[in-house]
Amino acid sequence: MLRILHCSDLHFGKPSRPEQVAALEHAIATETLSAIVISGDLSQRHRVSELERAARFVRLCEDRAPTVVIPGNHDCRWWTAPMGFGSYYGMFERYRTYIRSDLEPRVSIPGATIVGVNSSHGIQRYTLTTRPRDLSVVGAIRGRQWERARSVFATAPDGDFKVLVMHHNLLRGNLSNRWGLASRAFGIVDAAHTGADLVCCGHDHEERVEEVDVARRKLIVSTAGTLTNRSRGGRPGSWNMIELEDGVVRITMNEWHEEGRAFRQARKNAYVMRRAK
Repeated sequence: MLRILHCSDLHFGKPSRPEQVAALEHAIATETLSAIVISGDLSQRHRVSELERAARFVRLCEDRAPTVVIPGNHDCRWWTAPMGFGSYYGMFERYRTYIRSDLEPRVSIPGATIVGVNSSHGIQRYTLTTRPRDLSVVGAIRGRQWERARSVFATAPDGDFKVLVMHHNLLRGNLSNRWGLASRAFGIVDAAHTGADLVCCGHDHEERVEEVDVARRKLIVSTAGTLTNRSRGGRPGSWNMIELEDGVVRITMNEWHEEGRAFRQARKNAYVMRRAK
C-alpha cells in the first residue's frame, strides 16, 4: 500500500495550535508512510523563530519518509520585490535558508512521482485580480511551471501515481467562495493537463476532498485544513492520509477532537483510478 500524509498551513507563530502539531508529529513518528507532503504556509509572519520551528518539523518529516515541502504566501517576503522590482529569489531567502533551497522539489518513490510547484509569487503583474484583498494572497502558476510538471510526469515510470503539490487551493472554497489562483477555474484545466492523478493543496483553511471531471479525465483534489486557530468557519484542525492500493485511492481526513486532545478519523473518500487511454 502507498501511504502519503498530507498536511498544510501550520503557520508556526501566534496562530499555531501546539497541541495539534504535537499530535501530528506523533502520527508522523508512528505511522508507516511512503511519503509526506507539506503544501505551504509553514510560517505566519516569516519570522526567524517561526521558520526555525518549521525547520524542526520538516526535519522530523524527512527522518520518517521522503518529504515534499513547498512555500506558501506567508513564507514569501513579497514586499521585497513587488511588481518585479527587486530580487525574486530574495523573497524566499529565509525560506531557502531554514526550510529548503529548492522551491519546486520532486520526489520519486516506488509507485509514485510527486512534483511540487511554487504558486506563491507575491505581488506581480500576473497575480493581480480585480479584488484588492487578493493582493499578496492570491497565487499563480506560470506556463513554464505547468510544462515542467507535465514533462516530469510524462517521463515517470509506467503506472506511477502522479501527485502535484501546490499551496493555493485549486478549487473555489465552499465557505470563502474564493479561488486560490489568479487564473481561477482555468487552473483546474492546467493541472489536469499535466497528467496528475492527484493535487495536494491548502491555503483556504477549509479541508476538502473532491474528484472533478476535467479535460476528459478525472482529477482528485486533496485540500488539507490548518492546525491553527484560524480554521475557516471555526472548524477543527485536520490533515489527510492518502492511500493507494489495488487501483483505489482512499483519502481519510483526520480531525482534531478537543475533548480527547487527539486526531480521529473523520470523513473518508474512495475513488477508483481511471488511467487516460
